[in-house]
Amino acid sequence: MTWWEAVPFVLLAGAVFFVPGLLFSLAVRVRGLSAVLLAPVFSVALASVLSLALPIVHVRWTPLSYGIGVLVVSVLAFGIKLALTRKWPDPVWTPQRRSIIIASIAGLLGAGALIAVQMGTAFITPESISQTYDNVFHLNAVRWAIESGNASPLNLGAFTGISAYPSAWHAMTSLVAMASGVSIPIAVNVTNIAIGALVWPVGCLYLVHRLVGERLISTVAAMIFVPAFTGFPLMMVDWGVLYPNLLSIALLPAAMGLAFSALGVARGYRPSTPIAWLLVLVSVPAVAVAHPSTLMALLVFVLPAVVFLAYGKVAPLFPVNTAERRRSVLIAGGIAVASLVVLAIIWRKFRPPPGAAGWGAVESPPQAIGEVFLGGALGRPAATIIAICMVVGLLRLWISRKQLWILGTFVVAGVLFFYAAGLNFSPRWFLTGVWYYDSNRLAALLPVAMLGPAVIGATYLWDAVHRKIAVMGHRKSSGEAISGRVRTRRRTVVYTAGILALLFATQYGVMNWAVQHAYYAYTSTPTSGLLTPDETALLNRLDTHVPPGAVIAGMPSSGTALAYAFSGREVVQPHILTTHGKDVDIVNAGLKSADEFPWVCDAVHKLNVKYALDFGTRSVTGTMPGYGGVLDLSTSKAMKLIDQAGPDAKLYKVTACW
Repeated sequence: MTWWEAVPFVLLAGAVFFVPGLLFSLAVRVRGLSAVLLAPVFSVALASVLSLALPIVHVRWTPLSYGIGVLVVSVLAFGIKLALTRKWPDPVWTPQRRSIIIASIAGLLGAGALIAVQMGTAFITPESISQTYDNVFHLNAVRWAIESGNASPLNLGAFTGISAYPSAWHAMTSLVAMASGVSIPIAVNVTNIAIGALVWPVGCLYLVHRLVGERLISTVAAMIFVPAFTGFPLMMVDWGVLYPNLLSIALLPAAMGLAFSALGVARGYRPSTPIAWLLVLVSVPAVAVAHPSTLMALLVFVLPAVVFLAYGKVAPLFPVNTAERRRSVLIAGGIAVASLVVLAIIWRKFRPPPGAAGWGAVESPPQAIGEVFLGGALGRPAATIIAICMVVGLLRLWISRKQLWILGTFVVAGVLFFYAAGLNFSPRWFLTGVWYYDSNRLAALLPVAMLGPAVIGATYLWDAVHRKIAVMGHRKSSGEAISGRVRTRRRTVVYTAGILALLFATQYGVMNWAVQHAYYAYTSTPTSGLLTPDETALLNRLDTHVPPGAVIAGMPSSGTALAYAFSGREVVQPHILTTHGKDVDIVNAGLKSADEFPWVCDAVHKLNVKYALDFGTRSVTGTMPGYGGVLDLSTSKAMKLIDQAGPDAKLYKVTACW
């Protein structure tokens, strides 16, 4: 399949992210362009809640059940909205200017097209897969959600023997796969492109409109900057791969915009207070079920706004010279302490054990600090244009003393990245443990915090230049008559040239590097860590040899576990870290000697293992102990070779026990 042939499936994935949420937006009367910009976060929220609710009433997870659930929830939301509006009516809404709507649509289309090309180039083909460790689980988990009819976090946790796993990405990808009928790898790639090219830009535009206001230049600047970050979305489809983080971070800007609006610190239209906070609550399951670590990012990114808002309320109470003021200060202090305690408990709850991840600092402290301000984290090229605008924006915020909480959000993001990437120090465990101490995950969060200051800086620079041009134009026009039509034409030419120049400056070189870096993670060669071309070919025809119900053994880290994602045939271990019991250990250690040891056949019968894949010792983890029984099967008398692709990809039938 070519990318041109895959375009309809990308659009279908976009519809899965937008149509349900747009219906919900209309039900709760989200106004104007925001109804579209918030649609993805509402769609994922609905999927997150319904994926948990449908198993309780014994309904399978399908596009149809999801659609019916969306209709039911939207009707309920409409009723709640009507009830609340009677007591707390929304303010009068002023429709957006046509120029803002046109610029937003054009900007979103342009930014989306750029990101789609970037991601499509990195993915190579629609069928390509990331040759990385985590991809074994993610692809198989999508198949599991489809076949089990259950996409809840609890079911995905049970899939590999843990209590729960963030499942929103898998739920949405499974809907795309079921609605389109394409293979799991294609569904994964088109869903990820929809997340990067559609979900991410609309959320960013909503956040910018809340931070800066609905200005034409701010909208244009945001849509130029969004596809020019090397840290997101490409880093999350390159490192890991971290598909759940890809979705959760793409939703984060919209959730932040809703929180700022509910707090009353944002610009633009704001519904009544109860509705504003209910919309925030709706966004929480979307971010949390996509990945809980990003919910923690939402809390700490919004925290500066809460602090500055609280300071504005408490500062007038000083000096505390009356009983009423003393009471108010005590209440405010109690609320602050209680909030910090709750945040600390949540922060600790979502942190994995210290031994769950071993990532340490990867660069020097000065380098980490420099990267925060240059927009090129972890050795990536500096985003010079964005960095200049961002620094100008930060200075404007500091000098004007207005919206200092935006600067606070940037500082929080920078400090977290600094501790993860540049400093092995005791607070590092507490501050960055939520993200497994992984600098890559925190680097991907930096663009969210950088975008607002960068757009503020770009808007300020534009205003300064525009004033200068206006003065020069006035001087020139006093000496010669220029018609309005000519002036408009000249202005259009200058603006278009400026936008094209900025696009070239922000894309060329910087994004080429990021795309090329991700490209290698999806390249399949005879030495690939996960799947070689021969192994992929064998997996694609596996269902012609292996009947449904038969279980396949193999070393999962060599790519044999992906037999489940590619063919739907069960495997002994669907993930490299699957929690397993004694019988699995026996099969892994002794399958090729099943003709010599009867107890191996006992385990084979219990697990219904009838086939084995041997992809050699090359793997994404290196040689793993305990898998000698499923390696070098050509010497085994308990096996019969039934299919082979190339010299190393082989499918065997277990003959000794059946």
